[in-house]
Amino acid sequence: MKKILKFYSISFFVLLSFVLAGPVFAIDKTSPTKTNTPKVIVLADVNIYNIKIISQEINNIKISFDIKNNQKAQAGLKYGVKLVKETANGQTLSDEYVYPEIFDISENTTLKKEITYTAPNSLAGDYKFLLTIQNESGSVLSLGSAGDVKLVSTGVGIEIIPESCSLSVALEKGNPKYILSQGVDIDPKENLNLVCTFVNNGKNSISVIPTYETHFRSMGGDIVKQQGGDITPITLSAQEKKEITLTLPKALDPQSYDIKVSLKSGSVNSNSIIVHYVLHGVSATINNFSLDKDYYKKGDIAKLSFLLSPSADRFPGSRLKASSIPSVVLTVSVVNDNKKDCINPINQTLTQSGFIELPFSIITDCKNPQASIQLKDTDGKTLDQKNFAFESRTISTSQNIRTILIVLGILIVAGFAFYFINLKKESNETIINQ
Repeated sequence: MKKILKFYSISFFVLLSFVLAGPVFAIDKTSPTKTNTPKVIVLADVNIYNIKIISQEINNIKISFDIKNNQKAQAGLKYGVKLVKETANGQTLSDEYVYPEIFDISENTTLKKEITYTAPNSLAGDYKFLLTIQNESGSVLSLGSAGDVKLVSTGVGIEIIPESCSLSVALEKGNPKYILSQGVDIDPKENLNLVCTFVNNGKNSISVIPTYETHFRSMGGDIVKQQGGDITPITLSAQEKKEITLTLPKALDPQSYDIKVSLKSGSVNSNSIIVHYVLHGVSATINNFSLDKDYYKKGDIAKLSFLLSPSADRFPGSRLKASSIPSVVLTVSVVNDNKKDCINPINQTLTQSGFIELPFSIITDCKNPQASIQLKDTDGKTLDQKNFAFESRTISTSQNIRTILIVLGILIVAGFAFYFINLKKESNETIINQ
């Protein structure tokens, strides 16, 4: 268990060392060079700048920041916050919240944001305050630090001690322990148990109920249906500390998931902890999708970029044998703001995952493109589905110039017409006067 915790601390520290995350890369396995060396592809180059804590009132924190995208139009993005605490075992995640707003950002564009975060009233002490930009499939595109914040507990509520938490699979031989971020894989028939220490920081006894929220792949993913989960009320006396075991709920389909676990009692909420796990079975994921532009004219060639991954249970150190899937069917449609097809719909069978870039002719002017993408197995079962909406903020320069020239032409013609009308009027007045 100590080795696992040490590994987690080191890996999380490395993550934190990237105060401003750089571009997200992938290896293009479909386009090797002449020397058979895979080509490195930039999937996204989204960064967080100018992070400022505007104000803090007790545990209510207002933050402003800029989001800049240097390459490719990106959609389906979310921003979130993390509270990280230094402990004897390293750094631990004490709370995380991903905001519900889904946004897109064009190439060479900067967006300004201002948000408010309310920390759980049970937390106290110094914490590192981090901002993240991620997509709905769990890929973190940028990580930024707002510095340290000091929180003061209101003296009401229950705290989950993150560094005390571990996972185990019910009835597994030897009862090995797993860390929360490890992504332990379980069979749909197995149960995953969470063991944590809870502390009542208040002066009165309190009874709370465990609550769970399951997200597709990461906290930035959609909330999905879940089944099971221990919801037995937990009662702690004033200042009592108690170790509790909870049976966690499971999602319905094979994939990787984040479960947000917290405790509630009326208006009192504990901090949340995030458990990452994998439900064993065949799956596939659209990890990233981007366009080379956010606006196209008829006749343009659009480049659609995908990063696709195979079954989530295919990773080093998995408990169970990895699932295999020989091929998937990729279907893509792109329409404009009038719901007219921008490209001829794509229906293509793929036999490998990784980075894919597809060039397609634009068949009609495509303003505010909206893309729908599906991955299905050969039996027609949907493995992943995403919808992306892009706002055309960068209409082509040539179109802007053409529009300006047309307006200038109209103004020039109107000016000449006005001049000759006045000239004729003055001529008629001269004849009458004579």
